[in-house]
Amino acid sequence: MEYMFKFCNLPDDKSTIKVVNEAASRLHYKLKGMNLETLDISDYNKKYFGSLLGNLHSNLQRYAYILVWSITKIDVPLNKLVFLDYGGGSGMLSLLAKECNIGTVIYNDIYDVSARDAELIGKAIGEQADYYIPGDIDEVIDFLKNNSINCNVIANYDVIEHIYDIEEFLKKISLISNNNLRVFFSSGANPYNPFIKRKLTKYHQMCELVDREQVFGDKERDLLEAYSKIRTKLIKSLNPNLSEDQVAYLVTATRGMVESDIQKAVNEFSASGSITLKQKYPQYPTNTCDPYTGNWAEHLMDIYQLRNILQSENFQADIWRGYYGDSNTLLKCLAARSLNFLIKNSGRYGLVLSPFFTLCGNIAPPSSN
Repeated sequence: MEYMFKFCNLPDDKSTIKVVNEAASRLHYKLKGMNLETLDISDYNKKYFGSLLGNLHSNLQRYAYILVWSITKIDVPLNKLVFLDYGGGSGMLSLLAKECNIGTVIYNDIYDVSARDAELIGKAIGEQADYYIPGDIDEVIDFLKNNSINCNVIANYDVIEHIYDIEEFLKKISLISNNNLRVFFSSGANPYNPFIKRKLTKYHQMCELVDREQVFGDKERDLLEAYSKIRTKLIKSLNPNLSEDQVAYLVTATRGMVESDIQKAVNEFSASGSITLKQKYPQYPTNTCDPYTGNWAEHLMDIYQLRNILQSENFQADIWRGYYGDSNTLLKCLAARSLNFLIKNSGRYGLVLSPFFTLCGNIAPPSSN
């Protein structure tokens, strides 16, 4: 199967694997000839979606893996299935879902520019999702409720590491359905892979301490100023009477907080001389986020704690290992397949080698008996 990771764990459902593999092949053909310059999309997605097209085969393997596990052996025919691509970004997962003839495909992203661009890209190749919802989980829940839609599957890639309050999000997702629900959240912010962890901690420090210049393809909402400088200004504006040492303390203490929480921390400190609001993952002290949007800079998290949260919400949940896609050179392909073999046969220790992890789970409605 050309669009399945080599030597990875796949479901014992050959018919679904065949459907997704053939859909990925067709989508590859449609996307390969796409000229993004002819579309009225943002520079951000010309750059980002263009980068996905540059290594299209490998990226389609990843999305095919996510999709095949999301829809396998589910008690709903594909043409009746409701699939939610939450935080869909470029929309490639939605495109693949539509190519599989899934009954209802819903795209969502908190960034309205991405939602608009994803719809234009879908129209351009005739694979438009059924709905495009800009906003966060609350907007999605309201939309589904108002339209009497129950989701069967919610899936994504590289989303959960950006959600400001991931615990609150996980506690809300059961609200998108009154029926059986499957979740499949894959993330490249794998804290168990030492190479990824080292790379991301350096990225955290850059976002926290270094101003950057605007370049082609930046998101309009992305900040150019270092996060610590922005928090410094916010803290001083909230309480101009603070000393420089107090400001410096609060800048450090509020790392990884959004503006509303920074305000709470400053108010508490001003009243009591201390703060009780702390980072939720102190084992990863370099974590930081955009103080205005709460968008995490590749949040390193306790992924088994995330599993426990889902389990507390009546999901059967687990953490799975991710795999490498084929590359453009034979040597890299051989290396990726060798690593996949090791990952597959190393149990949970395979996370040390994995390029991503997946938080997956299933929930069923309570029995009527």
